Amino acid sequence: MTAPALSERLRTALARSRSLWPAREDYRLLPKTWRKDLVAGVTVGIVALPLALGFGVSSGLTAEQGLITAIVAGLLAAVFGGSNVQVSGPTGAMVVVLVPIVANYGAGAIAAVTLLAGLLVMATGLLRLGKVVSIIPWPVIEGFTLGIACIIFMQQIPLITSSDPAVPGELSSNALVAAVQSLTTADATYLLWALGAVAIVAACMVIAPRIHPSIPGSLIGI
Repeated sequence: MTAPALSERLRTALARSRSLWPAREDYRLLPKTWRKDLVAGVTVGIVALPLALGFGVSSGLTAEQGLITAIVAGLLAAVFGGSNVQVSGPTGAMVVVLVPIVANYGAGAIAAVTLLAGLLVMATGLLRLGKVVSIIPWPVIEGFTLGIACIIFMQQIPLITSSDPAVPGELSSNALVAAVQSLTTADATYLLWALGAVAIVAACMVIAPRIHPSIPGSLIGI
């Protein structure tokens, strides 16, 4: 490859990389909208905080790791995302994926999984496969979401049936089998305390918004 051709390719790659960063036009309305943007950011942060903590623990890691992941993911999505109104954060679907990985390979495997997931997302974008989502029937999406909710529910049963943190790691990697195993050896006293805590959190999430819509029930519950 000749030097002029290589230089042209480098200039083209640099020009494309600039499109990944926020442009001046993205901040054109900021002097007029910064107050609303600030309120929206604080609101989303209040909602995302308990979710990040909960997903960190549910994934078999720690609440601190869940919080840090949400911050880093939100920052990167804000800088490199394709929409100015995009809200990015952890989702329940990731819990279902990460729990068996952490159980079988340990927390150290999360970095490799994250890298592979990023490469897959980049490949999907380069191949323009995002439009494929629009042809997936809505009942399939609803069934997928409901299935995730059921799996997350079963994955949390071992955590509320025993005070010994080593017990969940000794159970089957199958969520349903692990749930049944943990219920057969449940510590009744610990289970009552756990169910009481769940009831208090659920009450906060249901009652707080009825008192005033601006009260963050999820955050109060946590």
